[in-house]
Amino acid sequence: MFNKLVASEGRRNTGFWSPKNMVISGVLHVVLVGGLLAAGVEAEQRRQKSEELVDFVEIEEEKPQEPEPEKPKEPEPPPPEPEPQAAPPVVKGTQMLVPPQEPPPVIAPPSANEQAVKAEDFSGQGAEGGVAKGVAGGVAQSTVQRETPPDEGTYELSAVEELPRPTNTSDLTRQLARNYPPLLRDAGVTGTVHVRMGVQPDGRVDESSIQITNSTHEQFNDPTIRAVRVLRFRPAKVNGRPVPVWVDLPIQWTVGR
Repeated sequence: MFNKLVASEGRRNTGFWSPKNMVISGVLHVVLVGGLLAAGVEAEQRRQKSEELVDFVEIEEEKPQEPEPEKPKEPEPPPPEPEPQAAPPVVKGTQMLVPPQEPPPVIAPPSANEQAVKAEDFSGQGAEGGVAKGVAGGVAQSTVQRETPPDEGTYELSAVEELPRPTNTSDLTRQLARNYPPLLRDAGVTGTVHVRMGVQPDGRVDESSIQITNSTHEQFNDPTIRAVRVLRFRPAKVNGRPVPVWVDLPIQWTVGR
């Protein structure tokens, strides 16, 4: 009987619902449930991260471009003014005196703005309507009525009654010393420059009329033009009134200035 009891007790300990199996099963369930919970939490965290990384960009609807306003047309440039034509040359000859049909009741005094009359133009020789210094093949015309060139009316020295005289030669001397070309001064080079210039009735030099007619060295030319601009003259006179006149001057360049 004792042997049977021992044998039956051993079979109960090897069944499925033994305490050992129950403990192992419980542990496995806990681990499984924990893993499922951890996987669910991790999946939720990934979903939240993916939502946080999404940037929403608003796309503006493209509006049709408005047509650019037409630019105002630029005004057309005015046509170029015709260049003034020089008066045709006068034929070589003589002017004719035409007496008035009726004598004037009063003879007006001569005006200072009237063009001077040259006696040589009334020699009575040559073609009518010409002048003494005319050209062959020129046009016969009245020197009083024709359009006067800009430089005509400027007297030569031989035609004036009172010669022009410089009044500030000391200023010219200072200008020459100041403008002496350094290379020529250092080399001891001297020279002479002949200048032709128009002197106005107020005694000033017409700067646009200054010309170099002869020069011993071209480096003296520009300094000479700058220097003679300061000259002032007692004006030339004809019939007691100041007139424009051509003046020719030799300008001496010496190292001792």
